[in-house]
Amino acid sequence: MKYRYNETLPADFAALAQKCGARIPLKSAYEAIRNSLFTVGIFEEEQLVAFGRICGDGVLYYLVCDVMVAEEFRERHLEENLLRELGDYLREHRRRESRVMIRTDRAYAEVCRKHGFKYVDEDYEVIMKG
Repeated sequence: MKYRYNETLPADFAALAQKCGARIPLKSAYEAIRNSLFTVGIFEEEQLVAFGRICGDGVLYYLVCDVMVAEEFRERHLEENLLRELGDYLREHRRRESRVMIRTDRAYAEVCRKHGFKYVDEDYEVIMKG
């Protein structure tokens, strides 16, 4: 397995998202990658098998998002590795007044808790969308 930082191609990102059940048009994938503060991709023989990124203004707000692992690699618990790498970036760059949020699927809730994330409210509603 090889880790690549800020090197994931938009086509690889879009393909992995599709494998994980989300459809991201290539143009949107390109813009998302370009506007990310930090990305980490885990590759197996040049194939992207796990991915995560950080978005935000780089000062007050950081959003950990698009944490995904191809189904055939989930037993390796690569989401742990992704969150560790993303956490290392945050520890180096965030300020005391920074707020860090995570947007992820409930399947990764437990591993997020291990990395210090908690639900915002007692009803376990993570975020509202419109």
